[in-house]
Amino acid sequence: MSQYYYLVSGLPDITPEDAKLPLGYTDYLGQLMESLSRHDRGLLSYFRMGYEMRNLLTWLRDREAPLHPLGQLTKEDFYEQLQLIDFEERSPLPGVPAFFLNFLRERSEGLIAEGQEENRLTALFYEHARCCSNGFVRNWFTFEQTLNNLLIALSCRKYGWDVESQLIGDTETEQQLRSSSARDFGLGQIFPQAETVIRLSEEEDLLEREKGLDRIKWDYLDELCSTCYFSVEVLLSYLVKIQSLERWIELDPRSGEEKFRSLIASMKSSVQHKEDK
Repeated sequence: MSQYYYLVSGLPDITPEDAKLPLGYTDYLGQLMESLSRHDRGLLSYFRMGYEMRNLLTWLRDREAPLHPLGQLTKEDFYEQLQLIDFEERSPLPGVPAFFLNFLRERSEGLIAEGQEENRLTALFYEHARCCSNGFVRNWFTFEQTLNNLLIALSCRKYGWDVESQLIGDTETEQQLRSSSARDFGLGQIFPQAETVIRLSEEEDLLEREKGLDRIKWDYLDELCSTCYFSVEVLLSYLVKIQSLERWIELDPRSGEEKFRSLIASMKSSVQHKEDK
């Protein structure tokens, strides 16, 4: 396993309360791309996958739309991959995740419900991450999936929405979130952060709620890296933290409040649209 003594020792200290970043996300990502071994760049790709998925969905909706610059796959990559969906014996193109090909085949065969493409692609990514050989990657994305789905289930419970189509994935955890009537959906034993998440979901100040959720993520990253010192896990954890801090620094309180209220309104509108069908 590669050790990155110089790179890790040179990382500036950061805290969740920082109002200024010593190093930008894009600059740090560039450092990682230059410094990591080939194997560890493969682990880094999991943390860049959100941009690739966003670009794939953007391209499918509008072939002429610009792609996010942090995505590495091009429109040509997506087009060439799309040509392979009818050939079962063909593997994904080099550099294209296998689950992209699975997603495109499901989409072509009409197996993805209207309005569920993003959820389905995200679910396939989480399945992909759970198969990673690296424990940090597996644990982090399992945690992220559980946290996000718990928040979705709590919103559905609060507003009386149908939780069935909103949750991402179909593991035992999602099945429990769909069926349990317990306050914590019976997740207390397998997800120790459940009670804290529930309390935060009841916070009326949306900015404080989101800040609290980020602190939960931050603490979990520290827990995962508690026995790591100069390994790639420390560098990947730092990447997630920088991304979180950069998001907050770019938001002033007013725009942040508007953004989160817009998100809630969008979710309500989506559910109402489904009910009217």
